Amino acid sequence: MELRVNGYAPVAWPFRPWNRLWEELDKGMTESFAPRADVTEDAEGYHFYFEMPGMKSDSVDVRIEDQKLMVSAERKRPEWPKETTIHVAERTWGRMYRAFTLPEDAAHDNIRAAYRDGVLEVTVPKRPEAKPVRIKVELN
Repeated sequence: MELRVNGYAPVAWPFRPWNRLWEELDKGMTESFAPRADVTEDAEGYHFYFEMPGMKSDSVDVRIEDQKLMVSAERKRPEWPKETTIHVAERTWGRMYRAFTLPEDAAHDNIRAAYRDGVLEVTVPKRPEAKPVRIKVELN
């Protein structure tokens, strides 16, 4: 079997000692990362979309504290058998955390969170009094 990266077979032997050193230094350590996010607004509220592929929904925590939307989760590092040689390890694991300060017109009631296809969507509605109201002008 030959390992190929982007169609090329890398000459790995000069890097093996360095890879082993990094593997040893990395044992037991976890990474912390912030997921990429999109934030949109419409007349009804604010929508937050977090890229979280491979997360288990029961590890995701969404909360509001001190006018901040806070999202955290954890992806466990895969356990490989001791005799396994890792050629490429680019996936991110460990604790992820992201927080956004909510605008003054954000309501704390009826917040919805849904996780589907690796994306967490959190919808924060606007307070009713914050929504624009159109007033009909009567002609006299």
